[in-house]
Amino acid sequence: MRLRTLALVTVLALAPVRGLARPWKGITPGQSTQADVVEKFGEPSTKAKRGARVVLAYAGEQALEGTKQAQFHVDGDGTVQEITVFITEPLDAETIEGTYGKPPQKTFVEDTFQKVWIYPQQGVTVYFAKEGHVAALSYTAGTRPRKTAAAEPGHAAAAAPAAAADPADRTTPQPAAR
Repeated sequence: MRLRTLALVTVLALAPVRGLARPWKGITPGQSTQADVVEKFGEPSTKAKRGARVVLAYAGEQALEGTKQAQFHVDGDGTVQEITVFITEPLDAETIEGTYGKPPQKTFVEDTFQKVWIYPQQGVTVYFAKEGHVAALSYTAGTRPRKTAAAEPGHAAAAAPAAAADPADRTTPQPAAR
């Protein structure tokens, strides 16, 4: 029971405000820098390049409270764009819905068919394990809803809403190798 409570508190602490990134342990996607992460948590267990980003991973003895591993994805300008958290205590779908509501987008990882829930305005992506429980959560700055052309007087066509990322391009986040 204590571990489940700790996991729920971790998820609630990670929950961002609609359309704005909420700081997680003092780090805010879209605002904080790589230097901020290192200053706050020390040198990472692993530092790896993934595409155009550098990923700072804190795992093992350096794992942050409530996590198996936390990854800070930093862009070429040194700004944290995403935080991926591998939680210690698995959560169920009901807990996630209780925290974030019904997911506006549901998809799956093509290679493994594991389900993924996306909350674009909140900047939250939830990755489920094959067993059905939550394995990881990813946090970004989130998106604000756009006005559609149809909502404006004198316009007949509606503009497509902004998408956080193409769900088909999603892969299950993987803990960094140590």
